[in-house]
This record gives sequence, C-alpha cells and structure tokens, in this order.
Amino acid sequence: MEQLYKRSVMMKQFIMPGLFTVLLLLLAACGSQEVKDQTGDTDEGAVTKPHVEVKFDEEPLPVNKETTIQAIVTQDGEEVTDAEKVEFEIWKKSDGQDTSEMIEAENQGNGAYAITYSFDSEGTYKVYAHTTANDVHVMPLVEVEVGKEHGKKGNTEEEHSDDHKHSEGKEYTVHFMNDAEFKTGKPSQLTAHIKHGEKPFTGAQVRFEISSYQMDKHEYVDAKEDEDGEYTGTYTFPSAGDYTVKVHYEKPKEDIHGHQESQVNVRK
Repeated sequence: MEQLYKRSVMMKQFIMPGLFTVLLLLLAACGSQEVKDQTGDTDEGAVTKPHVEVKFDEEPLPVNKETTIQAIVTQDGEEVTDAEKVEFEIWKKSDGQDTSEMIEAENQGNGAYAITYSFDSEGTYKVYAHTTANDVHVMPLVEVEVGKEHGKKGNTEEEHSDDHKHSEGKEYTVHFMNDAEFKTGKPSQLTAHIKHGEKPFTGAQVRFEISSYQMDKHEYVDAKEDEDGEYTGTYTFPSAGDYTVKVHYEKPKEDIHGHQESQVNVRK
C-alpha cells in the first residue's frame, strides 16, 4: 500500500506541471488569435475618394457671357448620381478669396452637376468644386483664364485658402469644414485642410480663433495634425447663433504665417 501511495504521489507531481504547461500554451494560442483578429487587414472596406473633373462649355472663357461649369463626379469608376452636395466657389485671384461666391450646383444626371456663371472681367479666376459624396468630402481646384487667348491654365488640385506669403509661385490654401453640424452643449470637431500648392502643408502650428457678438472675448483652440495637412481641434459652443472661425497657420522659423476666416451657424 505504501508503494502504491508513493507511485500515486509521483504521478501527480508529473501530471500536474504537464497539465499546467498545456493550459498555458492554449491560453497563449487564444491570445495570439485574438491579436491577429484585431490587427487584420484595415484596408478592407475602405472608402475610395470620389474623383471630380471640372469642365467648361467653351474655352477661352468669355467675359460677361453665361458659361456652363460642370463637375463630373465618379467613384470607383462609376458615375455618382446622388452626391449629397456639390458647390462651386469662384473668385478672381487678384481680388482674394474674401470676395468669393459660393453657388450650389444642380444635378444633371449621369454624374454631372452644373451651374451657369458669367465672369464680369478679364483675369485669372479660381474655381473650386466642393463635393460631398457618400460621406466623403473633396475639393478639386481649377485655375482658369477669362478673356485671354491662352485659355485654361493649371491642373486640378484639392483644397482651398487665404495666403500671406508665396514661395516659388505656390499659394498656401486653407479649407475649413464649415458645412459640418455644430450644436451647443457638446464638443464640436473643427477641421481645416491646408496645402502649399498641390502638396499638404505639414508640420505647421495651427490654431482656431473663435469669435461672436455673443462672446466677451475671442477664444483659441490649438489644433493637432491628424493626417498630412489635416488639422483638428474640439470646441464647445456656448450658445446658438453665428460665429466666426479663423484658422491661423504658421512656421515661424520659415517666416510663414497666414489665416482664413469662415462663418459657421451653431444650433441648439
């Protein structure tokens, strides 16, 4: 009996560590599978940005004569017939963006969205097609000559701005997403896209200046760069009404600084 007891104890001493090791291996395998599942292919189901081509019905563009401006919107090679919004922003380059007009386009079908517009004088104009399709926002730019023989000039680009400094003829452009929904009593995301020419303007110091007739003083929100050239911050608007949001951007060491104002309407 004593020998049987000793054998039983020896078997337990051998089996228990073995079972413990197996359990550890099983737990490790489950943990590895969980991490693998969480770090799978993040590109699956990613939304492709819409492609927008801006077209004119004649070139060179005439002065004081209605001309058609079209945005042809496609996504993954297919026509987007139900874009949430397409707006053309137009201004004369020499007058600055503060003089721009924003005109909502009509859906013409087959992925085409159009307006008719009359340019009142010769010169270089900027035409932005602010396009929101399937919850994705893009802002292609075309620079055109009006009343001049060399006609259309430049390439399509994305985004938009006010600039204080030029470098090699390239402008700093800013677009503040003022078509977002802003409500009182909860944090609102402020988003601005900044470019230098056709490239994202990265590594800048950016902050949002918020002001209103309802406020005793201006308030400032420091922005962080989430993606190249995209700067965001959060702010809780104290009450409903109209506000001015000024985007300040700078690189002090390079003597670059500028700003762009936008108007937003805040609801309860």
